Amino acid sequence: MIRPHANSFCYDEYDFEVMKQTLNSLKSCGADGFVFGILTGSPQKCDPNASWVDVSRNKQLVQLAEGRPCTFHRAFDLIPESHWETTLADITECGFASILTNGGPSGTKATECVDKLQKLVRYQTQLQGGRKLHNHKVPEIIVGGGVRASNIGLLHMITGATAFHSAALLVSEELACVDEVFKMKDEISRAREVEGNEQARS
Repeated sequence: MIRPHANSFCYDEYDFEVMKQTLNSLKSCGADGFVFGILTGSPQKCDPNASWVDVSRNKQLVQLAEGRPCTFHRAFDLIPESHWETTLADITECGFASILTNGGPSGTKATECVDKLQKLVRYQTQLQGGRKLHNHKVPEIIVGGGVRASNIGLLHMITGATAFHSAALLVSEELACVDEVFKMKDEISRAREVEGNEQARS
């Protein structure tokens, strides 16, 4: 993840130079993908048609990645739902491969935002439609935020998302739990099997 500070997702010129240098350093170390996101702030306060996404800077970093997949991370969670459609188009223009989001404000869990996530995944699927925007494939939606084996199957069934992010941490643990990872994979497989059976019956 490339993030020069945790104050916000808005960066000045110095921060942006640090991000470029960090990306280059990670490339030289063999990194095969990157996670970042740059916002313009809240431009709608002055211009309702302005973009929340800093297309120019994000695009520069994606190009600097030289084909390595880039994920637009949880900066997306700060963008109002009313601007998701235009934001998805902007992120597509940047060349991102995926978007990581919990579907709501920072601090909320994906299970609290299933309706919004369902809407976002549906819109992404409609945009995809076997075509490309700005000569780029529409980014995949990765659902994150409190995702665990106990809820990942339900999240898949309700939202239609097929990609998930989880820390796989159990209470009081600091490292990812291997058993939890395997359980999540099993739950996803089970949910897809149920989904497939229902489609076959219909």
